[in-house]
Amino acid sequence: MTEYVPHLMVQRLAAEDPEHVLVDFLDDRAYTAGELYARAEAVASGLQRAGHAPGDRVALMIGNRIDFLAWWLGTAIAGLVSVPLNTAMRGSVLHHMLNLSGPVLMVAEQDFLADIATVAADLERAPQVLEVSDASTGPTTTAFLAGVGEPAPHSALPSTFASIMFTSGTTGPSKGVMWTHRTAIGKAESAMAVMGHTSSDVLFTCLPLFHANGLCTSFLPALIVRAKLVVAPRFSASGFWPAIKGSGATVTNMLGSMGALLWKREPSDDERDHRLRKALVIPPPVGYIEEFERRFGFESTQLYGSTDLGVPLGIPDGQRQPEACGRALPGWECRLVDEWDAPVNDGQPGELVVRPLQPFASQLGYYGMPEATIAAWRNLWFHTGDLMRRDEDGWFYFMDRAKDSMRRSGENISSYEVEQVVLSHPSVGDVAAYGIPSELSEDEVMVSVVLRDDAPAAAHAEVLAWCRERLPYFAVPRYLQFLDELPRTQTAKVRKNDLRAAGVTAATYDAGPTSRSRVG
Repeated sequence: MTEYVPHLMVQRLAAEDPEHVLVDFLDDRAYTAGELYARAEAVASGLQRAGHAPGDRVALMIGNRIDFLAWWLGTAIAGLVSVPLNTAMRGSVLHHMLNLSGPVLMVAEQDFLADIATVAADLERAPQVLEVSDASTGPTTTAFLAGVGEPAPHSALPSTFASIMFTSGTTGPSKGVMWTHRTAIGKAESAMAVMGHTSSDVLFTCLPLFHANGLCTSFLPALIVRAKLVVAPRFSASGFWPAIKGSGATVTNMLGSMGALLWKREPSDDERDHRLRKALVIPPPVGYIEEFERRFGFESTQLYGSTDLGVPLGIPDGQRQPEACGRALPGWECRLVDEWDAPVNDGQPGELVVRPLQPFASQLGYYGMPEATIAAWRNLWFHTGDLMRRDEDGWFYFMDRAKDSMRRSGENISSYEVEQVVLSHPSVGDVAAYGIPSELSEDEVMVSVVLRDDAPAAAHAEVLAWCRERLPYFAVPRYLQFLDELPRTQTAKVRKNDLRAAGVTAATYDAGPTSRSRVG
């Protein structure tokens, strides 16, 4: 069963080819399989020596550096459950994630310690916090791992509960998806079916490893085929092509606004001076796919997946179907249904529902949320909430995403969580958060706010500053408008479709494009 357990695969590669360069961090150095496994073993030994038991959770707030992979793998070696967190999380969203997952230990970079400290005091069970650097005066991973030996053996099966991966809610709080080892490998296998990775490839990612994409469509495929992964700290439109060329990359992934941002730049010689043969470009450049490929000199392709589930759809390697998100990949059953879960005819819109054909290839459920698990798996099919149509040849075409969900900077955003933060402002009495189309192919976050009659007047900028202190950068609204009241149905539900249709007006405040800055 080694082939379905990531840390056992690293162990085997380290034993058979310890000098194989597995991952190269552009702002650090390259690491061999032997080096990575040795670091992961040190983590596992340290966890065991500290008295942590299998099943305990370990939260990670670590960016694109070797420490993330060492702790993700080492936690699994010791039989514990990793909880990778988006490093942009803060405030009530971070508080919710930590309260729900209940980690005994949290490993974070220095930049994120202040945000953790802000919410830790109110947690039901505050975890021990370690800094991945030894620069601070507090507890560090250097001290935690000092003097550790070889970890005690712990059995691992493909079905073992290994990670909690948080995904955005739609009308509720973020949910923690329970992954097995097989879940992660299943995502990688689907990506490989689309990309056709081989041992001669050099994979490149500037996407975060704490996300399913960076971890499962970049690192794990490189591990499985014994290729090399090159990791950049983040996406830079100006630095992308030099990094692709310098790394010798042959395959990469472009999510969110990356493709649109590169397309909008002035053409240059750099954008074709590379070895890139293929790239995932999601969302696709609808209407100009062939022109996009000719300009940049590589083939683009598509897949459809989610942290909640896996990757059930994709365009198989060697096939072409412009503007489709794919067909059912090996190991998956997919259908489109109406509101009563009855199948719809080809050509008709329906909600995508899927289920795996292999054991433990999908999630175990939502951690601490049994009702949400039951709702998602209604009638023994996972309900994606996404509207698609299928043609007679079995190709699926995306039409619309789940209601009240937004996506910006490659991140899913819960309208519920944005609304809860805005509502916590003392002058706000009612709010609706929703997405409106962005010029970069994703969404811009907009909020319509009703101020309280008995509260001091608030300026647009004041409310947005409140959000910047409490939300990850990608969820902070760009647009805000004050209304006397929100449009509602007869059952008191906000008519967000009306608000979306109205869009940005002369009375709307525009805060400008999203910034990664963590300073309000």
